[in-house]
Amino acid sequence: MRRYTSYVIAALIGTLSPVVSFAEDSETVSSSVPYAANLDLASLTDKVYQRLPGLLAEDKYRQLLQANDTYSQALFAEPVTGNLSLFSDEVGTGHGFQEWEGGVDLPLWLPGQKQQQQALSDKIAAELPAYQQALKLEASGEVRQQIWQVKLAEAQLEQAKLTWENAKKLQNDVESRVKAGDLASTERLLASSNTLEAHSKMVNAESQLQQRLKIYQLITGENALPQQVEEAVSNTTQDLQQHPQLQLQDQLIARLQAQMGLAQYDGAVNPSLSVGVRRERGDRAEDYTNSMGIGFSMALDDKAYRQPAIAQASAELADAQVARQSLWRQLKTRQVALQEELNSSRQQLDLITEQNKTTQQYYQLQKRAFDLGEINLIDLLRSQALANDNESRKRLLEVQIKQQISELNQSYGMILSNS
Repeated sequence: MRRYTSYVIAALIGTLSPVVSFAEDSETVSSSVPYAANLDLASLTDKVYQRLPGLLAEDKYRQLLQANDTYSQALFAEPVTGNLSLFSDEVGTGHGFQEWEGGVDLPLWLPGQKQQQQALSDKIAAELPAYQQALKLEASGEVRQQIWQVKLAEAQLEQAKLTWENAKKLQNDVESRVKAGDLASTERLLASSNTLEAHSKMVNAESQLQQRLKIYQLITGENALPQQVEEAVSNTTQDLQQHPQLQLQDQLIARLQAQMGLAQYDGAVNPSLSVGVRRERGDRAEDYTNSMGIGFSMALDDKAYRQPAIAQASAELADAQVARQSLWRQLKTRQVALQEELNSSRQQLDLITEQNKTTQQYYQLQKRAFDLGEINLIDLLRSQALANDNESRKRLLEVQIKQQISELNQSYGMILSNS
């Protein structure tokens, strides 16, 4: 029975050996992320800004401004209309009484209406720069997110590769001791399985990194990352009222306030000045007599007809003001949460750094005990897994802290720019 078991183990070892050799020889995984010395966060943000879908919406502000300027500069409040009339007691014959009458109606601006329309143009003009700043902040957020997703994946691959390297070293040591007769041949299987598992995790980490790089390339249009990606926490008191998103909402409210001022003219009847001429005769044999007339018309009471537009404008303004308060609370909550997460991560890093030192010392003692034959391979692998896990957590936490700093700056409304 023992001889049969030995044959089975030998067969398994022979079967797995080519696999292990392939794993060792297939070290084609590259953990390098491309970096460009001539690329910085500001220039990358500008490129992402030009690729944002929201950039197309800038034209709507220009079109609104142009349309409102054209209207506010018009001479009359509404289109000028002309009319021509013919009165005859013998239509189509040219005989009998005939009267030709023609004129134009000139709608006049109501008091203050034109000034309100011009004030609306000023608000629309101020809204475009605020929208552009909010869009640049969005581009900064895209850059921060994509860069740190890549950096996290890079750190995970580095740790996975280090774990694989340690597993291979341990396997080589086990192989040597098995050949020397210090260890049972079954230990070779366990070491080989450990190496294959580490290699599998490294391949998966490489796949995750490549995925993040492709998404980064899709969003930014760049194949490389800036060499300098770390940010410092702003040491100045960031006024939330200056946040680009709140600034945009403030400009929207200002425009709606101007529109509310104009709403009092919606539904109103503009006064109209009429100028016309009349040409008439009594009979075909008579000469035409010409006369000129001027008229003026105005609404006597149109207050009731103005109220629906005023109420609608007031409701839109109230909704915008509520949205601003909600946005302020959302931004402030985000800032507080990110600051606390950053403080917590820094405390965790201090603790895990001390823990990592202890764990590494423990692993070295276990390694020495294994070399002396005091413990078996399973115990050593457990201590190695613990050491690898602590080292990975420490490394990832270091990267996450840098990511959290960038997220905190984003919540402050800090745009990645050279200015």
